[in-house]
Amino acid sequence: GFKNLKLCVEPLMEGYRVGMQTGDIQHAMFNASSFIKNSFFSGLNLREVEKNIEKFGKEMTEYNQKAVYKSMLPVKQAVSDLIFSAQDTLLMAKNSLVQNALFQQVVEENSPVGASDIYIFCGIVAYIYSRYELAAALVQKRYELEKNMSRTQLKCGVTAFYDGLIFLAVTHNSTEFEWSSKISNVMSNVKKFEQIGKSNNEHKLLLLEAEIKSRMGEKDNALKKYQLAIVAAEQNGFTHEQAIANERAADLFLRNDDKVQASKYYGEAHSLYLKWGAQGKADDLCRNIPF
Repeated sequence: GFKNLKLCVEPLMEGYRVGMQTGDIQHAMFNASSFIKNSFFSGLNLREVEKNIEKFGKEMTEYNQKAVYKSMLPVKQAVSDLIFSAQDTLLMAKNSLVQNALFQQVVEENSPVGASDIYIFCGIVAYIYSRYELAAALVQKRYELEKNMSRTQLKCGVTAFYDGLIFLAVTHNSTEFEWSSKISNVMSNVKKFEQIGKSNNEHKLLLLEAEIKSRMGEKDNALKKYQLAIVAAEQNGFTHEQAIANERAADLFLRNDDKVQASKYYGEAHSLYLKWGAQGKADDLCRNIPF
């Protein structure tokens, strides 16, 4: 997993199958839940992830594996939020109720890992939908929670990567470098993970470097980094993060009043979000492109 998230997908499925064959249901369902989370972080098609969540969710309920089922709910919520449009107010209201109920349950059960997962997945979704202040608030809440946890959830560099994107997005909207120490900590973590597993994190590091250059007003250097991040994400098969890199490059062009190039990169981001299965995000992007 540290070396290549995608190479973990099949072994986790094999762990599920062996568990089912040998009657070790708990082991099987734990592998199934890990398989789902890994699929999401690897950028596998969200419609396929949704089908697998449905399948394993039924089995978890059938075998009374309540704890494992609950551990899968934050990613289930994230997948639903990305597939379905934020314009669907009834669905969003229902999702909000589900989220609140889930969080209340986690608090009552005093499960810091469960709460941390909710903050991680909700934060990623909020960032992807460009709700940066919300995403930053969720990261801050998770950091508070982690002070009392013996071990934080690194997710092979994924957590640090999105934390960094969120902090940098907030600094774009802020006149102060209030997040600078947090950003340097994140960069240090992502660099460590990039050394362990280049295929997981090469594009992540490049995208964060691009965002830093963009924030510093180094347009040409930022653009080179964005393009390298896009190529690396494509080579390593991270469709969702290739989409994000294209969208951030488009934002840079737009801030520099180059609508032609901005349109090209937004168009590519839109196509990639659709390829990922994130119809809701693709629709949201179309609604919010300011030209």
